[in-house]
Amino acid sequence: MEGVSIERARAAKSEVMVRVASIPQVNGVGLARIDHGYAVKVNLSEPLERISAIPSEVNGIPILVDVVGSIVARK
Repeated sequence: MEGVSIERARAAKSEVMVRVASIPQVNGVGLARIDHGYAVKVNLSEPLERISAIPSEVNGIPILVDVVGSIVARK
């Protein structure tokens, strides 16, 4: 089975970034390798009260949600 291409995942990432822009717990949106293709990964600083605020997929591209905590710069 063929997975999602990186080009399709990048296009979906742009749309996901717009959709989650107003959610303060989102601290990153990127791409993740899954199975034989790619997904969009949304990183959160803390769990959301309503996980349904983030779609499970956009245009057939899976969305992974991960609580990673606060992001801090290394010295």
